[in-house]
Amino acid sequence: MKKIGIITFHSAHNYGAMLQVYALQKKINEYGKAEVINYRNKEIDKNYRVLRLSKKSPVAFAKSFVGSVLYFNKNKKRYKSFNTFMKEKLSLTEIYHSENELKKRPPCEEIYITGSDQVWNTKITNGLKDSYTLNFGENKVKRISYAASVGNGNLTADEKKKFLDKLSRIDFLSVREETGKKCLIDAGIKKDIKVVLDPTLIITKEEWEKEIENVKKEDGDYILAYIVEEDDNYYEILNKLSKITGLKVIHFSKKNKQIDNVKASKYTEGPLEFVSLIKNAKYVVCTSFHATVFSIIFNKKFWVIPHKTTGSRVNDLLNGLNLKDRIVRTIDDFDKKEYDANICYDEVDKILNEKRTESIKWLYNAINN
Repeated sequence: MKKIGIITFHSAHNYGAMLQVYALQKKINEYGKAEVINYRNKEIDKNYRVLRLSKKSPVAFAKSFVGSVLYFNKNKKRYKSFNTFMKEKLSLTEIYHSENELKKRPPCEEIYITGSDQVWNTKITNGLKDSYTLNFGENKVKRISYAASVGNGNLTADEKKKFLDKLSRIDFLSVREETGKKCLIDAGIKKDIKVVLDPTLIITKEEWEKEIENVKKEDGDYILAYIVEEDDNYYEILNKLSKITGLKVIHFSKKNKQIDNVKASKYTEGPLEFVSLIKNAKYVVCTSFHATVFSIIFNKKFWVIPHKTTGSRVNDLLNGLNLKDRIVRTIDDFDKKEYDANICYDEVDKILNEKRTESIKWLYNAINN
């Protein structure tokens, strides 16, 4: 069996980040022996520490200190939930603290895979990194990108040159969004570029249900709310839906900020609890790509307020599945919709199954070519 190393944002205490790498590991294990390269990117990890102290200014430091003290127990419990998932569900290599360590003693694998997630979003990683473009290890190692995301889809002239140079060692190139493909073509990349599904979508509904069968189910009907960027429109739409339906809201924030009718905060829950809560929700309102993904997988009635800077991911996904009518940007947009409208999931599932088959076939061929 081929030894395959995956490098991505596996240690980010973010539901989508951990679920996508777990899904990719799960799928690759059908073809070989998958390991997650345990590269701990400081730019990523610093956002998820239990004590999050800002050094931008004395005022920012004071505010962050007070917040860290007030929410210490919640942050600690959440940190433990994600760390437990990472240690129990991911097959990790030895730890790498820097790109220099990766280059000096590269993981002993036959294939390196970068992705999914926004591994090529230079704003998140503070520049295009050798780690996530697979510029380490021996030349004989096969290099693949699976569903890598550029993020905002806009590159400067300097960034285009860096993409052209740093992606030159990748043998099989795929991205998660059409906008990402156009972006790389615009940068001058001549290789074939395949648009494939996020790893969470190449795992079927039945497989995800098996993963969460031991997770305690939340009682009663509720609206599941998940926000990754503060947006007043999101709160207006969420509160309007709650008022119309009379249903309470389950959310993932530390405090019940701007939400009128709260059932519970699930801030400290881990990734599989996140999946279960979406599966058993009556409605979903979100700004998140992966909350949208799992809403589709479990055939939920959902509304999406796209993220202002990375919303192209959601837009591309929904356009590809003929679900762009689930996008609402303002309360006026929402008021024009039938809040309880059924979604024709027979058609959606048919398109999704075709895309899933195509994506898995591409991944299999890239690994075994």
